[in-house]
Amino acid sequence: MKQKTLMVYGITVVLVGLVGFAVVIAGPRGSFSSPGERIYYTGANATGPIPRAIAGGGFIGPGMIGNAACVNCHGEDGRGGRVGMMYRTVDIPDIGYSTLTTARSEEGTTVPAWTETDIARAIRDGIEPSGQKLKAPMPRWSMSDADVSDVIAYLKGLSRR
Repeated sequence: MKQKTLMVYGITVVLVGLVGFAVVIAGPRGSFSSPGERIYYTGANATGPIPRAIAGGGFIGPGMIGNAACVNCHGEDGRGGRVGMMYRTVDIPDIGYSTLTTARSEEGTTVPAWTETDIARAIRDGIEPSGQKLKAPMPRWSMSDADVSDVIAYLKGLSRR
């Protein structure tokens, strides 16, 4: 039973990697309409891959997991959802700009509206406005101010879809 479960998880990881690889190669609609869209789909800017660290501390190197981009977890529409990862499922949040920047109720608590500074801190440091750390698998991206601005601009466009 344990071997079967491990095999299912292994196949899932490989399939997620293949989908991510296909998205990186093909890109949405064959090209990117903005620098933020490129980062969202590939984890790279015009000069190459953007370094990132995993939530637990170490840097993510080359390879299937290291090439993961925002789209791999949050989806093409940014709405996230339940994603199977390794030995568990993870609830990935909606990162549409209008969702992040609007106060709302979730599970009986009020989630305050995020500012663009809050979004940048979550991307770079994995910290929510409340000071709570974002959990794995959210990487900590070593993005420049320009890259963060490009991603935020792209998230604004996702909210309009």
